[in-house]
Amino acid sequence: MRRNILKEASKCLMSLFMVTPLWGDVTSSAPSSSNEFISFQAAESLSLQNHPSVRLAQEEAAVAETKRKESRRALFPSLTAKAEDTEGDAVDTLGTPAFTERSYGVEASQALYAGGKLYNTYKQALSTWESLKAKQVKTQSDVLYGVREAAWNLIKSENLLKVYRKAKDDLENEKRMAEQLRSKDVITHEAYLQILSQYNQAIAAVESAEADKEAHVWQWTAALGLQTPPAFRPDLGPISASNDSWTLPECLQWASLQHPDLIIQKKTAEAAYYGHNAARSVYKPIISLNGFYGRSGGAFHSEPLKLSEDWQAGVQISQYFSLSTLNLSGFDQHTSPKIGQSTRTASKTATANVGILDAYRKKAEAQEATLAYHQADVQRLRTEMDVANGVREAYANWKKAIARLKMAENDCPLAQASYSIAKIKSAHREVPLSERAIARNRLAQAEAGLDEAKANYQIAVAALAHAVGATDRFYK
Repeated sequence: MRRNILKEASKCLMSLFMVTPLWGDVTSSAPSSSNEFISFQAAESLSLQNHPSVRLAQEEAAVAETKRKESRRALFPSLTAKAEDTEGDAVDTLGTPAFTERSYGVEASQALYAGGKLYNTYKQALSTWESLKAKQVKTQSDVLYGVREAAWNLIKSENLLKVYRKAKDDLENEKRMAEQLRSKDVITHEAYLQILSQYNQAIAAVESAEADKEAHVWQWTAALGLQTPPAFRPDLGPISASNDSWTLPECLQWASLQHPDLIIQKKTAEAAYYGHNAARSVYKPIISLNGFYGRSGGAFHSEPLKLSEDWQAGVQISQYFSLSTLNLSGFDQHTSPKIGQSTRTASKTATANVGILDAYRKKAEAQEATLAYHQADVQRLRTEMDVANGVREAYANWKKAIARLKMAENDCPLAQASYSIAKIKSAHREVPLSERAIARNRLAQAEAGLDEAKANYQIAVAALAHAVGATDRFYK
């Protein structure tokens, strides 16, 4: 028995993982006919297409990837193409003639040293992108588990409704027979009331099952990412597996290696660490170069316009000290002759300034980044514990589901035998007719208990797979 149950567990777990890969393209579609069923694989693919949380996770990862590319581009020189044309009108009253000035070229800037800020900023963006990719996998895994749970709940509610409706029909016949026998004074009024009570219990069970089915239909709808309930229903279909048992240490090991929550927190902590390093670069010197190269010139309208070489090169140095900032800069400039000039202009400029107590914000940002790193590291350790506890709880629930399934499998044949005996004895008037009605309700409850145990068992298997991280380590 135990081996059969474990095989059933592996079969369900196999179906959970043998769906479209979390990171793959989704191409399956829903059945077109309202009388068709949909396989679990097709339902899971449909949910990945429609569920809004999946689309948002994909969009979030795309934004992070753009930021990663931008932070990488910042490692290289920044180039800007410039062009300028100035037309000056003549002012006769002042005796100012008309003139033309033109300039074009390329402006460039590059940080030579920034205390590792650019590199750490890039690594922070890279870790953030990897964290959001893991979050996308987690979101898809959550959606797939939701589909699996909703499907089994819907299957369970439909099976329970069939069981209780059949019991209600049988007890309705019992009630009609009891009414006839009571009118002929063959049975006592107490026996009639007992049969009527069993019939009313069957009606209540049907109404309860109908309400459960309605709720589970909407759960199924939400899990698929739809707005209105679909006409199709879930169908398990053929499933194969290559494993028949798992141990708690194995599940814990698999979860520690690939659970999306652990990857998310690991990458988040890495991003916070690089952010901490980037923020602390404020205490180190920052050296950058900038320059311009092109051609420019100017002339009065009565003169020919000639464009000559024009360039500029400069360096800037910034250093933090005592909540203040020391800034040094210098540049060498060679320009073409301007209007009214016949020779080039060459100049060198050096500048120094001190920002007094202007670095409070930079220091606060560095402290905030350090705090964020410590918080992320603590959260990483907490997540490791939460994931492990989640695996332990899911594993325990799986074991409990196995035990409940065993008991339900034993109870159902016993209830069937009791009902058969009650029918024979009541026909020979060895027991009251009400005993047959009571036995019929007990059989319905046993059958419903078995269907419920089967569905809950499958949900427990899906929950264990989800807690482990939805990997393929369970299979060959």
